[in-house]
Amino acid sequence: MGNAGPGAGIGCGGLVAVLGLVLVSPVGEWLIKGIGWILILMGVFIAVTGVYYWIRGRRRSGYL
Repeated sequence: MGNAGPGAGIGCGGLVAVLGLVLVSPVGEWLIKGIGWILILMGVFIAVTGVYYWIRGRRRSGYL
């Protein structure tokens, strides 16, 4: 823990405990589902963008 001393361990442990309490609460369930849906939407957006640029790139290379 370097120069932080034992207070860093207490603070870190307390933070992890609070995070655990949030994750097991109904708010944590909503938070995890929300993050999951955001990641799903981002993945779909990235995949659609990739297909668009892939098709666009194939057309250009055919005309040149």
